[in-house]
Amino acid sequence: MEAKEATKSFGGLVAVNKVDMHINEGEVVGLIGPNGAGKTTFFNLITGIYETTSGEINFLGQPIKKSKPYEIAKLGIGRTFQNIRLFKSMTALENVMVGQYCRTHANLLGAILRTKAVRREQQQMKDKAIELLKFVGLEDKKDEIATSLPYGDQRKVEVARALATEPRLLLLDEPAAGMNSREKVEMQQLIKRIQEKGYTVLLIEHDMKLVMGICDRILVLDYGNKIAEGLPAEIQKSKEVIEAYLGKGGAA
Repeated sequence: MEAKEATKSFGGLVAVNKVDMHINEGEVVGLIGPNGAGKTTFFNLITGIYETTSGEINFLGQPIKKSKPYEIAKLGIGRTFQNIRLFKSMTALENVMVGQYCRTHANLLGAILRTKAVRREQQQMKDKAIELLKFVGLEDKKDEIATSLPYGDQRKVEVARALATEPRLLLLDEPAAGMNSREKVEMQQLIKRIQEKGYTVLLIEHDMKLVMGICDRILVLDYGNKIAEGLPAEIQKSKEVIEAYLGKGGAA
């Protein structure tokens, strides 16, 4: 994925201002910054929820500016959300199965008639969903209503559902938000396993211990502007980053 001077304005407010970014295949890249820095807005530009005001975002060499969210999902970009968005009446298994529909082949008539091909495809979807729930450690909770699960497990269901879209790039929006210390460690381990499976990950996260422990590179936004980019050790020492979080006195 590559962004070139990606900009998003809402009236007179510039939420993302000429941001350049590239992500190499297999990397885990962190996108950090204070509240209101433009991080989730940038995610929404990548996934087609918002359209860039100017600049461009390319994925696999293809511009995605005019693409709809479902088209971008089919192209290979999956995501989770800052606020959990599970289907409330569905089980964990059903929520993960939903993520696969962008990869199915059944047409409307086949679905109505419940043809052999449709039944076979649905069984394959179920098998894959169980496999993904096992991967995130929730196979034994597959038949429970997803929103009744503990908070940390709901986050894992969201990750499994995003993986079900078969993404080339996985966007995680504050995956450890609201978690206790044990759950954060489990999430960090899960992200590492996701990378080991060959996925590319871009994540927003406020837990600096998790970010520094998992990311290959980090990009920092402040008021919509990219103020730093580099290795975790470089970001920790950056005067601009310290000032963004603590004010100018904090960098002294």
